Amino acid sequence: MIEEAIILAGGKGTRLHSLVSEEPKSMAPINGIPFLSYQLDFLAKHKFKTIYLAVGHLSDKIINFYGNSYQGMQLVYSAEHEPLGTGGAISKALKLTTKNNILVLNGDTLFYTNLKRLFQCHTLTESVVTMALRTMSNCNRYGLVQTNKEHQVYAFEEKKQQNQGQINGGVYLINKEKFSQLNLGNNYSFEKDFLETFFSSLKISGISSNGYFLDIGIPSDYHQAQVDFKRFDSWSIDNTWTLFLDRDGVINKQIKNGYVTSVEDFKFLDGVLECFSHLSNSFGRIIVVTNQQCIGKGIITSKELNAIHTYMRHKIELHGGRIDQIYFAPDLDSNDNLLRKPNTEMAELASKEFPEIIFEKSIMVGDSYTDIEFGKKMNMKTVLISTEISPYSDKCFESLENFSKSLS
Repeated sequence: MIEEAIILAGGKGTRLHSLVSEEPKSMAPINGIPFLSYQLDFLAKHKFKTIYLAVGHLSDKIINFYGNSYQGMQLVYSAEHEPLGTGGAISKALKLTTKNNILVLNGDTLFYTNLKRLFQCHTLTESVVTMALRTMSNCNRYGLVQTNKEHQVYAFEEKKQQNQGQINGGVYLINKEKFSQLNLGNNYSFEKDFLETFFSSLKISGISSNGYFLDIGIPSDYHQAQVDFKRFDSWSIDNTWTLFLDRDGVINKQIKNGYVTSVEDFKFLDGVLECFSHLSNSFGRIIVVTNQQCIGKGIITSKELNAIHTYMRHKIELHGGRIDQIYFAPDLDSNDNLLRKPNTEMAELASKEFPEIIFEKSIMVGDSYTDIEFGKKMNMKTVLISTEISPYSDKCFESLENFSKSLS
């Protein structure tokens, strides 16, 4: 996986000068916390080892604030003493790195992209650079990036009136060995002089993600960040949020050392039917994600499982609730089974079917650490159904009913 990242933290923030005049742009405070800290938190959650901060304007403020480490990650500074452009800053910092695949983040952009999918695409396509792309419903501020079915970038389009399209999310995965052979010079723009110049002659790929995206480069978006992050921190649930639920042990009683193999075996846990109406009013989408390797073992068929789920949904609907979709992993547990939790393919399927999902505005409720790990990999809030308090999840409740009551 990816262990090292470069953050371009040398920007002056000219368009934010009236709001943040005495700080580097990457240190612009969001509810009292430097913007850079949110980026570092994202990388720490993904277990990065070393972060290279490409600093320039007011670099001492960054160095004095963070020092040489952050949440167990080593911080290394790459200082530019004269403006090098985004490309020059990347090239300079790359010389300090020790790994071959290096993540690069723009210092004024927060994009909670799926790093696992980015790495898989980068590896399979053997690209020099793989870009994280964000599908936007209003692209007027951004140029568009066009990719083919093999994820290869084949066009960049200038800013224009456009309802929907893929934009450059400001997150890149670079193959250091291939990139360093290009001899691009010391001062250049990564976007204009590299991406938009070489995409037709080099293998540059792009993969889309629906993670939370915000560019704080202009005052309106900087103000929006204050609102968004406060909402994320406070769990202010509304119909833009999504609830992901495990099944056994959360919705229905688990059969010890066995499986639910029929409608007769399926027993709702106390209070679940009654709380679904409240959950359905609170969340925009409710999605069940469940491992069911009993199918892979030949104990039950997919048709029989679907009959159980039809019964479950029908009973919930009779009590005024709903389940919008159910995804299940039928195969046996193995490292190659990407569908089975804690792997994240069920979440990715949900994202494709419901593109309005923002994982940072989602909650995963489960009764096992596998469920919690699944949620954390997708940057969801996590709730463990347990009688004991666990530091591993964000919150713990004894039942789905108690969790539902906490939302009142």
